[in-house]
Amino acid sequence: MKAGRIVLSLVGAALIGGTATSAEARSLAKQVNSFFGLGGLALDVRHADPTIPPHTAHFSSSTLTTLGLLIEQFVPQAADFPAISMAPGLTFRYDSQAQLFERVASSLGPVFVERAQTLGQGNFELGVSYLFIDFDQLDGNDLDRIGFTAHHSPDPISGNDTATVRFERFTLQSHVASFFTTYGVTDRWDVNFLLPLVSTYWSMRSRAHLDNESGPPHFFDDHSTERMFSAHDDKTGLGDLQLRTKYHLVRSELFNLASGLALRVPTGEEENFQGIGNTTLNTFLALSQAYGRFHAHVSTGIEINFAHSDRSRVRYAGGVMFGVIEQLALTVDVTGSSNLTGARISAAVPKFDETTSMTSLPIPSGFTRVAQTLRTDIVDLAVGVQVNLLRSVTGFVTVFLPLTDDGLRSDLIPAAGLEVSF
Repeated sequence: MKAGRIVLSLVGAALIGGTATSAEARSLAKQVNSFFGLGGLALDVRHADPTIPPHTAHFSSSTLTTLGLLIEQFVPQAADFPAISMAPGLTFRYDSQAQLFERVASSLGPVFVERAQTLGQGNFELGVSYLFIDFDQLDGNDLDRIGFTAHHSPDPISGNDTATVRFERFTLQSHVASFFTTYGVTDRWDVNFLLPLVSTYWSMRSRAHLDNESGPPHFFDDHSTERMFSAHDDKTGLGDLQLRTKYHLVRSELFNLASGLALRVPTGEEENFQGIGNTTLNTFLALSQAYGRFHAHVSTGIEINFAHSDRSRVRYAGGVMFGVIEQLALTVDVTGSSNLTGARISAAVPKFDETTSMTSLPIPSGFTRVAQTLRTDIVDLAVGVQVNLLRSVTGFVTVFLPLTDDGLRSDLIPAAGLEVSF
């Protein structure tokens, strides 16, 4: 099962071990790597036969040998937060007769889908948004219920003994506060930047149970056949900076069309799941038009990842906004992204021979490279409300619901924000 292989790779990362630095000084990814200890999943055991001395048993598994692959998938997905559109609030149009900018009727726009309309020359907008993501599933499987069997490293004493490992808690949460501003360079041309501040919390707890397969029974030193592992930490830092621009190409009574660019700069810490670690460029088109109280909008673009071309994605979104009154609108949108090709992730996995498996801190006798190809289609339904609170202040509340179960997912993502137009 794809989800099992991917989730277990996170545990596989634990079999490598890390340095002896304190948890506070290490990234979340490195703490995940050493979750089962510096020597991997090592259990102190003794035989029922007192003539056989106690020793440390080291476990591995073919499913765990996809070392680090889960982290490779977590990084781009956990840091791919929904981004506010460039003009979610009010837009203006220049009245040549009155020689001033007037607010466009029904100008409240979609919050997370780009539209063709621009702010208007000399106008700018400041805003802040907040969203909370509680990642609880991977490929449709609950992270809290993942289990696997780890096989004992080969040695003449322990034979084929295994350890069954079950996760009782697997938590990865992100609080994201995004600050953004848009400026109308001309009546048709906008520029924008968006910078997130991200607080990430990680917590894991698992139970390892020794399964006697080799004959004489094993026991842990405390005469138990089980052992608990747990760890948690949180990190706060900047996310990836986004620099965006949009030009209104066509303005007519039938439709409005704009094109734009979005450059994503890796200012977020990749190993704390706050940035994707690569520079990307998204070229997009936005088509929109108001029809009475309804506002229809669609956008699509190709996001090129300069460091990993197989992580390049096509992004698409569309929906409608219904103006209940001039100051209140309801939005229903579908947003999504898909791999252009299968993303290939790989890692070096340590090998242990019979000699090293008998030591408390084994040294790898070599490494094997393992690889996996992944493809994800991330599609969400976004339902929300937008309100013109004051003359130039708008606010919104949106809830994202998953329509697909590919990749790292949350049951729902609540979001809210404010924008002020000048």
